[in-house]
Amino acid sequence: MIPSKIRGLRLWLSDKIRPADPPADPDPEIYSLSLGKTYSEYWNNLARDRETAYFGVAGKPFGEPATEESLDQHGEASARIIARKLAVAKDDRVLEVGVGVGRLAKSMAPLCRHFTGVDISARMVEISRERLAGLENVHLLALDSSGLARFPAGCFDKVYFQVVLIHLDREDVFHYLEETFRVLRPGGRAWFQFYNLLHPGGFREFRHAVEFLVARGDKLRGRVQCLTPAEVRKFVAGAGFQLREDLSHLAEKEQRFDFEIPDRDWEFYLIAVAEKP
Repeated sequence: MIPSKIRGLRLWLSDKIRPADPPADPDPEIYSLSLGKTYSEYWNNLARDRETAYFGVAGKPFGEPATEESLDQHGEASARIIARKLAVAKDDRVLEVGVGVGRLAKSMAPLCRHFTGVDISARMVEISRERLAGLENVHLLALDSSGLARFPAGCFDKVYFQVVLIHLDREDVFHYLEETFRVLRPGGRAWFQFYNLLHPGGFREFRHAVEFLVARGDKLRGRVQCLTPAEVRKFVAGAGFQLREDLSHLAEKEQRFDFEIPDRDWEFYLIAVAEKP
């Protein structure tokens, strides 16, 4: 199995974590409050070089530090699942929110007519541009703030968030769902991925965030955050979507996926596939 992003980061840095923040440092650690208070500050600082950027989006693909090849392979399996669930077609205009270094985009973009990838980190977008330079249908943008205000209503056929919403406060999560509803055409489909608080794996991630808060006296901006299946259903419906129960995986605790999971963290995923009426 492919190690998770969070588990890979934790194993890689476990010997570096200290009970208090170090002084201001030009080379901040991944688990340091000095990375920043805002989403853009945190992810830009995390992506200060390719090594930390790749760890930030994939951990250790196949148990080793990421290479270009292993990073692409790591994203291909997830992109294939998402494309099938969303029924991505050759004429579609697809949006990935949280494109990172283009880990999934490299496999998704060839499947559609026009691919747009956005990220709150301008540095991540720079790396994506380099890695996806050979794909002519790709358009990449750095967001000025959380949300999709720069896009007009109804301009996309498919939208997906993969390992993105788990790093956002719930208010920002719901705002992104509302914005996704706005930018999708009627009949358009969206993929929203979360961590399940009710699963032991999800609750374990929540405990890690609590332990960090107690040890450091503040919350890490990029911490993992979890929702319950009932909360996901409420958010999706509240944003105006029709939930596709036949395509989603929102069981209370254990999911019964209709595909082979790419890594063990999928065991505590919540997947909501939704359509705009």
